[in-house]
Amino acid sequence: MDPNSSLSFDSDYYQALNQHKGLFVSDAALLTNSQSASVAKLLENPKLFFAQFALSMVKMGAVEVLTGRQGEVRTNCRVVNS
Repeated sequence: MDPNSSLSFDSDYYQALNQHKGLFVSDAALLTNSQSASVAKLLENPKLFFAQFALSMVKMGAVEVLTGRQGEVRTNCRVVNS
């Protein structure tokens, strides 16, 4: 997703987003949404970027999958399982 540094993890993809060169509309929304526009500030400080990314991964790891009557894991994300 990041042609400038495809073999390493860094903030280059988000730098590209900031220049309106992102691949996904959902990612571009990070910069246009007032609640998440502060993401641009993370690009100024690599240590802060990595620290915040680590916290985000911990939060994502705590998200529980909804199954049964609460939800489902879709075999195709665009279509509700039948």
